[in-house]
Amino acid sequence: MVAALHRSYHLSHMSTSIARLAALLVLLCLATACDDVDSPAPESPRSDGPSTNCSNEEQLSTDESARRGELRGDVTGDGEADGVFIAVDDRAESGCRALLFVTSGDRTIAASLDFGDTDLGLGLPALEGIKQVDGDGGGDLVVNMAAGASTLFAGVFIFADGGLEQIRIEGSQPPVENLFAHGGGVAQLSAADCGGDGAVLVSTAMSDGRRYRVDRYTYEFEDGVLARDSAKDERQTLRAQSLPRSFPEFAGPPFSSCPDA
Repeated sequence: MVAALHRSYHLSHMSTSIARLAALLVLLCLATACDDVDSPAPESPRSDGPSTNCSNEEQLSTDESARRGELRGDVTGDGEADGVFIAVDDRAESGCRALLFVTSGDRTIAASLDFGDTDLGLGLPALEGIKQVDGDGGGDLVVNMAAGASTLFAGVFIFADGGLEQIRIEGSQPPVENLFAHGGGVAQLSAADCGGDGAVLVSTAMSDGRRYRVDRYTYEFEDGVLARDSAKDERQTLRAQSLPRSFPEFAGPPFSSCPDA
């Protein structure tokens, strides 16, 4: 009986001491602002998931034998050169046979270049260059994606919202939707280039055997879409030797007058 009372006394005394210690710690915590108000917020975890819905994206990103050309330039706009390449897997499902990749630091971003009717022959799709087309952020990727008898058709991809997006052209229709024609033969030439104040020029030149009739259309970015400004349409007829001087977009590759990345 005495031992039980003695043990009860000690337990009661210990509980009281613990309660007093807990109260003291609470008071100290309030006095020293230990409620983590000033503690830095934890960084959000970085997503390393796939950029496309293609099951072969990871495999193609590391398979050097599947690559078609490589370029380097600042695509993400951070001032550092990024790696750019295309990888092709002609055995993959439709929509995943050709992917465009950008490697920036330890991150890899991808976009599909396979739109169902894409012809993977003739070395297409193929990188044409890295140019500042939209006048914003890093360099934009010019990719030849289709071919006619003597004309190539290029898409332009920009880095936006952490991914790659193709520039859209208002009013363009399949099978060359959102593509820029360039090159051609003696009878007809096509060209695309940068104009002033962030505009994009799209031009065609038709030959009658002696002269070329040139039609130049000016497109401007509106909410991320290239829209034609018909008030700036131009039409001229001139001799072949005057063509590259009067319309320099015909003198070189597409977007060659745009700033480099």
